[in-house]
Amino acid sequence: MPSRTTVKLLLGLVLGVPILQAVLYWVGGLFAAMGDAATAEVLGHVNTAAHISWLVSIVGLVVMLAVNALQQPHDLES
Repeated sequence: MPSRTTVKLLLGLVLGVPILQAVLYWVGGLFAAMGDAATAEVLGHVNTAAHISWLVSIVGLVVMLAVNALQQPHDLES
C-alpha cells in the first residue's frame, strides 16, 4: 500500500474512531439505564477495543508521517 494512501486511511481512523467511541458510550449507558447490564458490559468492552485501535492508529499515523517526511527530498537552499 502506498504511504500516501496509508496516511489517508490512518487519518480517517484517527478522526472517525472517537465518534464511534462516543456512540458506543452513549448506547452502553442507554442499555444500562434500561436494565440490560450484560449488553452494556459488552459495549464497554467493544469501546475499549475501539480505544486501543485509536491509539494504534495515532502511533501508526505518526510513524507514517515520519516516513513520508524522510522520503521527500528537501531543498536546503530555500
